[in-house]
Amino acid sequence: MEKIRETINSQLQAIDEAVLAPLVRRSLDRENVKILHWQYQPITGGVELESSLYRFTGDARIEDETLSWTLILKIIQSPAEGNGDPLSFRYWKREALAYQSGALNDLPGGIAAPQCFATVEKPTGAYWIWMEDVKDETGDAWPLEQYGTVARCLGRFNGAYLTGRPLPEELWLTRHWLRKYLDHAAPAVNRLIHSMGHPLIRRCLPGISTDFIQKIWDERLEVLELLEHFPQTFCHQDAFRRNLFFRHTQEMQPEVVAVDWSYSGIAAVGEEVAPLVHASLSFGAVAPGDAFRLEQIVLDEYLGGLREAGWQGDPDMIRFSYAATVYWRYAIGGFAGEMVPWMLEESSHAAVEKAWGKTMEQMADETAASLGWVNYMYDQASKLKAVLKEKI
Repeated sequence: MEKIRETINSQLQAIDEAVLAPLVRRSLDRENVKILHWQYQPITGGVELESSLYRFTGDARIEDETLSWTLILKIIQSPAEGNGDPLSFRYWKREALAYQSGALNDLPGGIAAPQCFATVEKPTGAYWIWMEDVKDETGDAWPLEQYGTVARCLGRFNGAYLTGRPLPEELWLTRHWLRKYLDHAAPAVNRLIHSMGHPLIRRCLPGISTDFIQKIWDERLEVLELLEHFPQTFCHQDAFRRNLFFRHTQEMQPEVVAVDWSYSGIAAVGEEVAPLVHASLSFGAVAPGDAFRLEQIVLDEYLGGLREAGWQGDPDMIRFSYAATVYWRYAIGGFAGEMVPWMLEESSHAAVEKAWGKTMEQMADETAASLGWVNYMYDQASKLKAVLKEKI
């Protein structure tokens, strides 16, 4: 990984006016741009090592006017192995191909992608995506009502593809994302089942038995079959606070700009809002005490957006998709597939703690504290599953 970073650094240092000028022209929508100076700095990301973000800023001279400009560069690195299959849930080229295809240029319902100025495939095995630097009008801390506005836009966005807008058919789109994600987590779940005595695992899951872990793991197949039976729509699939920016259009209509389209694809109606609630809570954008209120606002507004788009389906379907996705994606796939390997491999502790700004013990305690919320999700999904099976 260090060698990759050195390569990227040398490539960044080699960027010159010839590279930047056409990008700045598109960004400013002006011709005859003369780049006066520029600088760049990394933007803090998460724990993924396959991508990195940089903000470029500078000034440009246009005739007798000096204008400031800013660009975002996202570098997506080819993985050493795996994720090269377009059908993979983590296909590394997906976001670059999404921008190249034009599929993100005219999204419905008040959802937009950042304007993309260029996608460049490097001989070293990487994609460079140059895009606009989106600013959020609200600021870092959204009031809960803002999540409702965003959920309504997501409902209109998803609903458009349920009421006549053709689904995109590109081969890079992910399909059955949750099933593939859980298949990927299977070895880690098996490892979890055989590691319940580990101190960090016990700290995460006080009072949870091996038999219960096996039970809910076995239940996933029935849950996935039900989700895949529901109406399917085009989704972002990672729409939570960190990936969303709120602004108004020139017509003063609310618009949600979503970044990171690497999971974009076809999924069941309702799956879209699971990240908006759970991941926004997990990353600290919303206080834990507001979890139930956030959920109520998001589900009500998302359903309202679907209704505005013309979809008149069963609300229980939405609530099940949401609850089941939260539970099996995050509490099972996310915890077992992501956190368990980190916790059991001491060599990874330092990097994970640096990325999250927390000790492994703190993360374990936070996981334990969330058990009430997690159990609530499981109960809701179980009850709704029984109701829906009677209806179908």
